[in-house]
Amino acid sequence: MNNSTFYQKAYKRHGISARGLNWNSEESQKIRFEIICDLLKDEISSNFIVDAGCGFGDFYMFLEEKKLIPKHYIGIDCIRDFIDISKQRLPHTIFTCRDILKDELIYADWYIASGSLNILSSFNTWMFLEKMLLYSRKGIVFNILIGDKNSKNFNYQKKEDIIQFAKKKRYKIRVIEGYLPNDISVEIKK
Repeated sequence: MNNSTFYQKAYKRHGISARGLNWNSEESQKIRFEIICDLLKDEISSNFIVDAGCGFGDFYMFLEEKKLIPKHYIGIDCIRDFIDISKQRLPHTIFTCRDILKDELIYADWYIASGSLNILSSFNTWMFLEKMLLYSRKGIVFNILIGDKNSKNFNYQKKEDIIQFAKKKRYKIRVIEGYLPNDISVEIKK
């Protein structure tokens, strides 16, 4: 099942909600958002952030609730319906339809990705990370499923492979784990 089909099926079933983006719950979505904010700390309000795979704009809404508005923010998603919904929900914010793997991107200080890597192939996961690094000036923050599982629907990676990926490039890496089963959040800083 491709990315678009996977997410549009959930949207048709659950509407504009965390479940509509295939999150287990709104709580698990917010836990991941909290971790991203912890990793970026003081970087958010003074930097340009691109939200890669922004869905319905939930991360930006979370930032608004926390009063952590980025200096500049752009949400990117490859599903046009999600971009249209985000624009309706947050008309004061910029959202654009782009495919991270295929399209030219926007240069920003930080790229974040929450849930965006969950169903990519292993090859596309590494391409996605490379592309975000290419277009970021300071680094990337993302969450990803970890483990040795072979799943028909989900993408599991090994924590050691992610650490090696960053070390090979001589970038700093921070990993946070233990907040949800089979999930880690990662900051790779240039």
